Amino acid sequence: MVKNTYLIILFLFLTNCSSYIVSDDTSNSKIDFVKSLIENKKYSRAIDELNYILFNDPLSEFSALSQFYIAECYFYLNDFNQSIIEYNKYLTRNDTVDELVKKSQFMLCKCYFNISLEYNKDQSDTYIAIEKLQYFIEKKSMNEYSSDLEVMILELRTKLAKKDFYTAKLYVKIEEIDAALIYFDNIVNEYYDTEFVDDALTNIAIIYCLEDIGKAKDYISEYKNNFLDSTSFEETNNLIGSLKSDQNESYYLAYLK
Repeated sequence: MVKNTYLIILFLFLTNCSSYIVSDDTSNSKIDFVKSLIENKKYSRAIDELNYILFNDPLSEFSALSQFYIAECYFYLNDFNQSIIEYNKYLTRNDTVDELVKKSQFMLCKCYFNISLEYNKDQSDTYIAIEKLQYFIEKKSMNEYSSDLEVMILELRTKLAKKDFYTAKLYVKIEEIDAALIYFDNIVNEYYDTEFVDDALTNIAIIYCLEDIGKAKDYISEYKNNFLDSTSFEETNNLIGSLKSDQNESYYLAYLK
């Protein structure tokens, strides 16, 4: 009998605990506290407070906001992979706010952008970042962020162009000229809007001089409009015109950018 009474009391206690929800006032005060923590750059502590709201008051009006702030905190901690996970958690909720949805999508782009490694390292994440940014920039809801996204995309493309440029230079150094030409060509064809395109065009023309200066002149004339800077075109055109014919390879390659 005593045992049964104990079980009934335990059941009622657990039932009451499971149905307990932190009051809105408590969550409200915690959100204000979290904002102060974020302002003071105490992001890890803020995450703990926000998780408390998510776990203990999941049905409150502050639950979605807590999820958004968790994503923000991980971003400020430079944990961009976890930040992506948290922003996506917010975006898949049913109680989101339009402004925070747009902000989350933009911050996702910044996460992918920041994950991209330096040009001399593996660029798999750079390709992923460009794909993600191009997806979001096409959304009408992202119009207010379009300029920022365009800048990020160009910077990522420039990084890929830089990798190709210095890869080409390496092939020149080891006397694999045909391989170098492939990489310079790729810059002209794929990364035509980056700062490396003018030097790539110049270097292609110089490499053509190894065969025939006339071929180099024809190339410069054909690709005149591909130069981003008209001054670069004039300088390259004058350079090719000043080179002597029938010289050894080192003579021409010394003019490479």
